[in-house]
Amino acid sequence: MQHKATEQTRLIGELYSSHRGWLQGWLRKKIGCLHQAADLVQDTFVKLLSSANLPALREPRAYLLVIASHLMIDHYRRRKLEQESLQTMAVLAEDALAASPEEQAATRQLLGETLHVLARELGDKPCRAFLMARVDGMSYAEIAAALGVSESSVKQYLSKALAYCHARLYTHD
Repeated sequence: MQHKATEQTRLIGELYSSHRGWLQGWLRKKIGCLHQAADLVQDTFVKLLSSANLPALREPRAYLLVIASHLMIDHYRRRKLEQESLQTMAVLAEDALAASPEEQAATRQLLGETLHVLARELGDKPCRAFLMARVDGMSYAEIAAALGVSESSVKQYLSKALAYCHARLYTHD
């Protein structure tokens, strides 16, 4: 089993060396951002590394395009979800500023309760990452350092938190 894993890692290394530049160029044209393209290339190869079995690839570029395309779609979905959540929060904040002192106090209390629910239901790290990003304005790198995790984990935590908030805001019982 160890030999198979080593062989798979070697094959992925060869794929990376042979196709990383091409894939990054393709993604850059699609996304328009070199840094996001580089992140998606890394995510593509991490996904390959985490797969149990790498199939025999007759068309490695086509295989890489499929994986990268799925990751790109997920990226756009997360970004859209984040934008919708931020718009909702902005509307709530505007409403709170125009409200009476009693309404502002009620909004602060609701926000506090929401954060407690968020921490309890999401878990510590996703909640902390969300607060560091949205309240403290920290970058992914700063959050990763503070939490002792990778930037990829921070992205996953924020995605999870935003998806959760979106679902709670827009799902009615």
